[in-house]
Amino acid sequence: MPLTVYILGSGQDGGLPQFGSRMAADMHARVDPLAVRLGPSICVLDDDGRCFLVDVSPDIKEQENRLLAVPAYARRAGVNPFDGVLLTHAHMGHYAGLVHFGREAANCRGLPVYCTEKMASFLAANAPWEQLVKLENIELRSVGATLASPASVTVLPRAGQAPPLQIRAIPVPHRGEYTDTVGVSINEKLLYVPDIDNWDAWPAAREEVAKHEVCLLDATFYSREELPGRDLREISHPFITDTLAKFGDLAKGRRIILTHFNHSNPVCDPGSKEARSVQAAGFELAQEMMAIAL
Repeated sequence: MPLTVYILGSGQDGGLPQFGSRMAADMHARVDPLAVRLGPSICVLDDDGRCFLVDVSPDIKEQENRLLAVPAYARRAGVNPFDGVLLTHAHMGHYAGLVHFGREAANCRGLPVYCTEKMASFLAANAPWEQLVKLENIELRSVGATLASPASVTVLPRAGQAPPLQIRAIPVPHRGEYTDTVGVSINEKLLYVPDIDNWDAWPAAREEVAKHEVCLLDATFYSREELPGRDLREISHPFITDTLAKFGDLAKGRRIILTHFNHSNPVCDPGSKEARSVQAAGFELAQEMMAIAL
């Protein structure tokens, strides 16, 4: 059975439009549904409707609505809206949607939530997340990843000849106010790194990109000129210009798709000169509900 990865959200944590912003891009997205970018998340779906979610954005309700247009997901059975979840870290756009899995909403039962030990401890010790654990809406499962030892686990065993869904959690450097951060390898074919401080701080960056057929990479900001007067230490991400320079030679042998766009990023406009420069370099720009066959 084939596996398909769907990009459920290609925006940075606040999405596009971003709450409270009056920038031109935000105002445009308020009237043009095609310009909207939801919070960062992807899922893996098979033909039987089994679905594994990576990150739970604040936009999870709208993302589920969009998934219902996919026949395989629409006919899925079971108590929970997903068969499992992996959380990359505890920044707003990547886990806050968990509130919808509690008794006030989906009322999940024993939903497996994979994360690092530090993330699991954070969820189990802090409200409102600890209630999800106590009421057994979610079941925390540690991926055991450390900087020295990335962890690989089978999250959806599959019967017959079909290969299982395996994930490998890969620690990456990123602001750690509450937890550590991981990227994710899916069946060693697709690499998802939505958040990282910079590529040079991750020694394995080129090695990991080179070994995957498809890479979804942090592209929060286009360049330094986008952020006048901001302290970059508070919002550390690689610029798209840096990413093109770092992996330009690798784009010829694989798909490198940029994602996690801040609302200020000019590539959110596909007609911009910045968006055209990305495509001219052989990279792709993520779109909502983009489907990637594995």
